[in-house]
Amino acid sequence: MLTIFVGSITMVCVTTGSGALRAARLNLGWSQARVAEALAALAAERGISVAAPASLKTQLSRWENHHVAPEDHYRVLLCELYGSSSEELGLLTASATAENDLDEAGALRAELAAAAAVDEPALELLRAQLSATAALDHRLGTVAVADSVGAQLSQLERALAHAVADHARGALARLVAAAATLAGRIAVDTCRPATAWRHYETAKRAGHVAESAVMVGCATIEQAEVLLEIGEDKLALELVEKAMKLATPKSPPAFRAWLAASEGTALAASGAGRRARSAFNVAEDQLTAHPPRVDTQFFEPSVTRFDRAALHQQRGHALHVLHDDEEAIVELTLALRVGGGSAREIASLHVDLAHAYTSTGQTLAAREHAQSARELAVRIGSTRLAARLDAGPSESRTPSATGS
Repeated sequence: MLTIFVGSITMVCVTTGSGALRAARLNLGWSQARVAEALAALAAERGISVAAPASLKTQLSRWENHHVAPEDHYRVLLCELYGSSSEELGLLTASATAENDLDEAGALRAELAAAAAVDEPALELLRAQLSATAALDHRLGTVAVADSVGAQLSQLERALAHAVADHARGALARLVAAAATLAGRIAVDTCRPATAWRHYETAKRAGHVAESAVMVGCATIEQAEVLLEIGEDKLALELVEKAMKLATPKSPPAFRAWLAASEGTALAASGAGRRARSAFNVAEDQLTAHPPRVDTQFFEPSVTRFDRAALHQQRGHALHVLHDDEEAIVELTLALRVGGGSAREIASLHVDLAHAYTSTGQTLAAREHAQSARELAVRIGSTRLAARLDAGPSESRTPSATGS
């Protein structure tokens, strides 16, 4: 993995006693596996992105054997988990030792200087790093990027917080928005909606810094999807309507199409079938009148796209929610045929198809798609999609009295 250090110093472990970290664990009588589970749970409570427990167990072994020092966010979690200081756990770093010798003014000067060093070549490297992460997520899912996204986001936020030049702030803000969006999707994928919400808030703040209504709107739509995930349908619709006010005639057509489709999804969740269909027709008109090309890319580097395959997928899901499963199967099958979606989106398509076929009594097709969905969910590390599959077809939602 390419690592770019911005506003930080490579960490070098300085122990106050050999095996202090291992001793803290053994004093509790815990195995490395139990510590890994506890760290993951604590991170979820604190809204911090960390590796999966299996990966954490491996990292813990490396930390305890001084093969590598834990990154800052892991060091904080370890201290809280064991109720000890960095010094007591032998986790002081070269950077931490240096900062202790600086007054606050000196520390701030160091951060400002580090941020000022992020010139255009450095920004290109940062873009390349995040682009590679986004590409891995698209192809391999959460399991491939969970370890790196949190560290990249923390690094970029720190640089943005200390950047002064407008150009650097704008460029860093776009990168923060992209990294926060990726982190939010990983949190959703691992059933951590509160953490996802906070990451999308970060993306919205970054969008404001970048003076990009599109970026703010995208992050707002992602938050609306979190609300739908937890059953807050009315709030989700309110948030979508708020995002729609950010669109202008100059906004990318694919962005306006995504907004309309998101309104359709939220309306379907509320049982407003007729209005949902109208919203999806608006989204289709946008894509038909303005065939998406470069404007399907909303971030730099791109983590968001909306095209015809995405429209078919969203409309198919909405139709299943409305119990129009025959129509849903047509739309979802079209989405699969058009292709181009991420591994996560393809797995989600198979989940919806399994449910729609189940609802129409086509058990063989349902079984085939369920198997594909489960295999993909396991491969990409999506506990959310596995849970959706186990939950079965969508719960009954009562359409509004007017059928609007």
